[in-house]
Formats: sequence, C-alpha cells, structure tokens
Amino acid sequence: MVVAGVIQGVAVTVVGAVIGLWLAGTTGSLVGAAISLLAAVPYGRAVARSRCYFGTGRNVARCIVDATWSSLNSWAGAIYYGIHRIMGNRLDLSRSQGTGALWLERGVVSSYATTIGIVKAGSNDSIDRHESLHIFQARLFGPLYIPLVLLNYVVATIAPYWLLFYDKSRWPVTSFGTYFLNGVYPHVWNEAWAYKKDRVP
Repeated sequence: MVVAGVIQGVAVTVVGAVIGLWLAGTTGSLVGAAISLLAAVPYGRAVARSRCYFGTGRNVARCIVDATWSSLNSWAGAIYYGIHRIMGNRLDLSRSQGTGALWLERGVVSSYATTIGIVKAGSNDSIDRHESLHIFQARLFGPLYIPLVLLNYVVATIAPYWLLFYDKSRWPVTSFGTYFLNGVYPHVWNEAWAYKKDRVP
C-alpha cells in the first residue's frame, strides 16, 4: 500500500502549505509545506508499512476521504504521530492493518487513549470502538471537526451547561481536576456522542 502512503503524505504537505498561505502568504506557504513535510514523510511511511487502508473498497474510500475532505484532521494526526514517534512510542503494525487507523502502543497519559485524525494512541480492545468513533466523526465533519471540538471545550469550560444534566454518580466533580476530567471532557459533543454510542468505563 505504498500508494496510500504517498497519497496521505502529499495531502498532509498540501494542507500545511495552505495553512501557511492563509497565515503568512507565499513565504508562509513554503514554510508550512516544509514543516508539514517533516511530519508527512514518517506518517506516509507508517500508512504504507501498516497497510491500514488495505483490503476493502471501504478502506479505499476512507483513504480518499482522509486525503480530501478530512485532510485537516490527517494533517493534525500526522503531527501527533510524529511527536509520539519522537517520544519513542511505537506503531503497532498488526493492529493497524486493514483498520483505516494507525495504532500507537501507548497513550499520552496512562489508562487514557487519545485519537487525532486516524492516529490512536493508547487504544485497547475495551475502548477501541469509542476511539474509532472519533475517527468516524473526523471523517464526517471534515475540516469543521477540530474547530467544533475546540470551540465546545472552551464553551463547556467557561459556561458549564453540563452542570444542569450531568450524571453526578458517574462523573463526580469534587475538585479543580475533576471539573475538567469528569465535567468538561465527557460532555463536549464528540465525547458525549462516543460515550453514548459505546458504553466504555
């Protein structure tokens, strides 16, 4: 699946160039492309080595969506992947094959998984449906996904609407830390959707 790796790498580089152009014109475009290329090469290599888009027409469609409509999410995922690899996190080739996703062995924080684009860090069998739903959300909402998630985090933090209906027994808020972990986090729209769809602990 070298072709899929090249397609994803090119998409990541192009998105970086477009972001750079938007921020700082032609010079910004060149800088954005160059910086993104540093992430695009290992990301594209991981896509090719893992064969994550291998096997079905559905995976071919996922590859196309991830390189077009969801390319901003792929760009963010490529940067996320690169940071993890620099920190020594390893790609799980067998778990990635044919899934439309890249599995990294460890999460950002132990016992938590985080997914950006198609990159899942710290997923496991008990929570993978939840993490895979985030990939579906990114593909569905495309370039709107990350801005909508970030905006909801800001709103849920400064105007905690979730206090009106949250499950106090499941998500107790007893400190500053649990305000974010049990209050803000599970009630932003993408997490609430994922928790409702897949009842994970």
